[in-house]
Amino acid sequence: MGKRLLYIFTLFLLPFMAIIGCRDPFEPDVTTTDLNYLVVEGFIEIDAQESILKLSRSIPLRAETRLREESGASITLISENNESWEFVEKEPGTYRLTGTFDPNLTYKINILLSNNQEYESDPMIPKISPPIQNVGFTRNEDGVSIHVSTQGNEDAVYFLWDYEETWLFRPPFPSPFIFNPTTNGIDLRKPEQQIALCWLDNKVNRVLLENAGRFANYSIQKDMVFIPNLSEKLMTRYSFSLRQRALDKDAFDFWEIMRKNTEDIGGIFSPLPSLIRGNINPVNSTNKVAIGYVSMGKSRSERLYINVQEVRPWPVFIPDYLECQLELDTIPPTSSYIEFSGPNFIPVVQVVNSMGAVLGYRGAEARCADCTLRGSNVRPEFWED
Repeated sequence: MGKRLLYIFTLFLLPFMAIIGCRDPFEPDVTTTDLNYLVVEGFIEIDAQESILKLSRSIPLRAETRLREESGASITLISENNESWEFVEKEPGTYRLTGTFDPNLTYKINILLSNNQEYESDPMIPKISPPIQNVGFTRNEDGVSIHVSTQGNEDAVYFLWDYEETWLFRPPFPSPFIFNPTTNGIDLRKPEQQIALCWLDNKVNRVLLENAGRFANYSIQKDMVFIPNLSEKLMTRYSFSLRQRALDKDAFDFWEIMRKNTEDIGGIFSPLPSLIRGNINPVNSTNKVAIGYVSMGKSRSERLYINVQEVRPWPVFIPDYLECQLELDTIPPTSSYIEFSGPNFIPVVQVVNSMGAVLGYRGAEARCADCTLRGSNVRPEFWED
């Protein structure tokens, strides 16, 4: 959620001016505005899962960079019994903590920046998310819809979801061959050199919320994502990983305002920036305000796999592979060095005569044969076949 929260906040740097009936366009100068507010986000897990807090700085709307990490901070989780736990900065601006915490206690976060500015969260009462009942999908004439079912209760009314997508894909002309610069010949690829099957992923920056109180018995049925026909996501095998968190009312209101500003892009009827307080406060009144919300509790996760066999027919269109073609000319082995030693042309098909002797190879552009130019050939740790 880091980039999402940072981007949403940059929208609030726009002067909010709208007069009904105004005929002249108003274009605010936002190119140099830099309020440099501290942006805080994260969720603290109570049951030995890793908790991650991210600190960054707000940026002008038209700035070239999209992330300014706040490094060198000291972040402490403190219970009502004055027990404390220190976060560790593993990457710039990313602070991690793993522990087990009593859900019946109240906690707060203390943040001391490297410039000695200090911030503290409002008291946090852990919220336990009910289990996810089901993550499923429906195929229709337009594509595939993925949905979640969950059962809220009086203690878990407000929900926030995020998800990650990962999928397998193949290039138009998978190649089992590789040029060997030592022998100037063509070899079969080793498993670690394969470029015919790769993974792509998508970490979604949407705000997905629901109020279970709107439904009978707090029962939620919610669409998460839609995969349109021709998408490469369902070319071979697709993974959808969903995380569900229960929120308190204040956190829900914060993220609801964020969601509306994401969708409306700061329209004249969007919530005013002054309404975005969050639960992070400066300890010293001379410090600048902070933007963000840190919650605490137990989240729930489920993973769904979809194989292409479950949704066939599923034709695929990948714009990156437009005009890919297998070259008609056969490159004899004696010319392999000339044609295949560079990075842009790859041997794809071996040509043999009736006796099985190798006559040469037909090739294709690397962009049409090497999937690692778009994705990774390293199998994700979670992936199941």
